[in-house]
Amino acid sequence: MQRRKSLVRLAFVGAALLSAAPAAAVERGSARTQVFRADLRPVPHAAAADSGSDVTGRATLVLKGDELRTVLTARGLSPKLPHAMHIHGTPQALNECPSLGADANGDGLIDTAEGQPDYGPIDVSLTTSGGTSKEFSDALALDRFPVAKRSGVLTYNRRFTIPTEFAESLGQLHIVVHGEDLNDNGEYDLGPGTSSLSGAVGSPVPLEAELPVACGTIE
Repeated sequence: MQRRKSLVRLAFVGAALLSAAPAAAVERGSARTQVFRADLRPVPHAAAADSGSDVTGRATLVLKGDELRTVLTARGLSPKLPHAMHIHGTPQALNECPSLGADANGDGLIDTAEGQPDYGPIDVSLTTSGGTSKEFSDALALDRFPVAKRSGVLTYNRRFTIPTEFAESLGQLHIVVHGEDLNDNGEYDLGPGTSSLSGAVGSPVPLEAELPVACGTIE
């Protein structure tokens, strides 16, 4: 009987310890490992304007100190084209994915500049190689973003270091996926319009290349 009581006591203590430990945080060495996720949902452009875009996806972000590993899958993307992806937001601010009301110029599309009041500025660029900064040299480097397959499916898996301020506030930020072949000609061109970012870049940027198509809250 005494042995049974001891086993019951040990089981109770073990359960208490497990319940006290956050499911998304594990102590590993000197840095805590945290796991975040984001469900990517379509940016609500007008159906008649966005060529039927309906992008969905899922991202898992594993953070240890300032080192971030991002694993992302998205579906419904323009096939065989690169898609810029970023972490957006302002630490300690209310960051949201945009609603159709963000379409300031009434063209039925929510471009990057129109969406920024909701999801905030670029913080990190989810490139496949090289720099991952918020600067245009990384943020618009289409040759270094993942390319969707013929099926419209995109996969991404990369580990890199991010600035401490964004590591500390990752659960307040968002992931935004960009790029839609609006005229269905197999490329990003200036036919459907020029991005409002063109002036800052110093050269014409196709609206198609920067158009946000999916957004998800990091939680």
